Amino acid sequence: MLGIRKVIKAAVVGTCIGLASVNVVAKDNYILAGASPGGLWSLLGAGVDKAMRASYPNATVTYQTSGGGFANAVQVASKKVDFGIMHDAEAKIAAKGTDPYKAPVTNLRAMAVMYNFGAFQPMVTKDFADKYGISSYEDLKSKKPPVRLIINKRGLIAHNQALEVLAAYGITLSDIESWGGSVQFSGSKGIVELMKNRQGDLVMNNLFVGHSSIRDILNSMPMVMMPVSQAVRDKVSGVMGTGQMVIPGKAYDILSDDYPTLALTAMLVVNSDTSDDEVYKVTKALISNVGEIQGVHKAMRALNPAMMVKQNAIPFHPGAVKAYKEAGLM
Repeated sequence: MLGIRKVIKAAVVGTCIGLASVNVVAKDNYILAGASPGGLWSLLGAGVDKAMRASYPNATVTYQTSGGGFANAVQVASKKVDFGIMHDAEAKIAAKGTDPYKAPVTNLRAMAVMYNFGAFQPMVTKDFADKYGISSYEDLKSKKPPVRLIINKRGLIAHNQALEVLAAYGITLSDIESWGGSVQFSGSKGIVELMKNRQGDLVMNNLFVGHSSIRDILNSMPMVMMPVSQAVRDKVSGVMGTGQMVIPGKAYDILSDDYPTLALTAMLVVNSDTSDDEVYKVTKALISNVGEIQGVHKAMRALNPAMMVKQNAIPFHPGAVKAYKEAGLM
């Protein structure tokens, strides 16, 4: 009888351990590197935290501010944080080891796409377009007007995308200055102020469709959306590893039809050394509780589990692959 009791006790203990392993993860607190406080990425951090706690009550995800995706690659690669948010183009640059990196960052793995709709939305003022007969980048190159260009800050991937689009049309920033124009660098909020103060003619930036900064500009002056040709979209996508999307014509009054453009994808990345089981559990929590992430901002309502696998800049972590295959997403 004593032997039987021991066997039963061992079986019960083993069962409890097995059940507990389903509802816990290895750590109580994960660190997620994002960008500046108060932006969308900080909201994503809160959503990831809620999604994790919905499956694993013992776990929390703490959002850590950082310099953005380029900086996050280093943070994740050196294991200073558990996860980081990066754009697909930033991850591809890190993997190649091109500027701002001195060598390839080879130990980054994708875990989950958070959005793939950071739309490239270049706009020129109608006054400038009418004065110089500019309705395309081809016009800009051939007519060489003294355009005052505003693009995002150096070190941000939206800056890189603007340069790549110009390069695909055979235009450099030096060219613009040689035409008597100028180039200014600013964040989204600064861009709005510059445009409101009539200090710019052409603005090139990546934002969500209907973003408040775009609305502010459109409410301040008549604008024209600059088309980006299919050939240029394909070329830039190939160089940067970014995607493409279509902005519905009904999104803005200045559009008469749907507007095809480039798009940046943001995703969670993890160190390749992180255990498969750990990444599997975290990824599964994100899939199961995607509603927690959707709820952080109206723009995130478009996120769904199928979108989480939509990137090819870097390989997915094997643990994430297991979770996606289990969910029928890969």
